[in-house]
Amino acid sequence: MRIGLAAVLGILGTATLGAQTVSVPKIDQTTYHYAVTEERRNIFAANLALGPEERERFWAVYDDYVKEREPLDKERYSLLERYAQSYATLNDDQAMALALASGRLQMSDVELRLKYATVLRKKMSGRVAARFFQIDDYITTAMRMNSLSGVPLVAPGR
Repeated sequence: MRIGLAAVLGILGTATLGAQTVSVPKIDQTTYHYAVTEERRNIFAANLALGPEERERFWAVYDDYVKEREPLDKERYSLLERYAQSYATLNDDQAMALALASGRLQMSDVELRLKYATVLRKKMSGRVAARFFQIDDYITTAMRMNSLSGVPLVAPGR
């Protein structure tokens, strides 16, 4: 099962504004996780020019990164799903809780990226570590922007 970045971005951009409702993503969490994880790996493989020894070291670190990233991906999916399911009935406290959860998730993404860039720098060159940081930042930002483009703002107060 090979999914391209365009497909991943399309999958993540399924929440849409329609008569003030948000549709739930068309895929389940397992498919979402697979699509995101595999496409992220493919993008890294295509954009890191590594020799055989470097590849082995990089992918060993990257596999640890993926394991630590999994809870963030699950939370991202869950957050979008909760927002979609409760959009029409959100009260002030629920709206704020979702906004804060989204912000904490973004901070966790950056913290994890920084952690693994540092780990990579200790095991590889600074250029490889920097490329990891840049590529991961690009992927995360592109996916986030795509999914946000289909998510309406919280409805104004009544």
